[in-house]
Amino acid sequence: MRVFNTYLYEIQKGTKPVALVTCGVNLHDEILTKLKKSNISYSVQKVSENKMNIFFGKKECIDVIDTHLSKPLDALNPFEDFILGAILGYDISLQCKRLLQKTSKSLSCV
Repeated sequence: MRVFNTYLYEIQKGTKPVALVTCGVNLHDEILTKLKKSNISYSVQKVSENKMNIFFGKKECIDVIDTHLSKPLDALNPFEDFILGAILGYDISLQCKRLLQKTSKSLSCV
């Protein structure tokens, strides 16, 4: 919950547009209650029987995630992975390196 609370604070202060937490299903209700109370958009993706990914933040970011990245994270293609990393605010140069590594591997197999 500490990571979630930190991200929630950053989103409320405007220093982070969107965040992702992976949590056990036992925390699901508590997290969603806080997000609803704070009027923050969110999207939930089931990871396993015991874990959930919860994306939360600005509505337009969550809308993109829901519309274009609604499959499990391990099923994202390299470009979807890049977009998600950019939305989450990961270092863009590292995201570019990651994309190049993933696409050169997939291109070399063709």
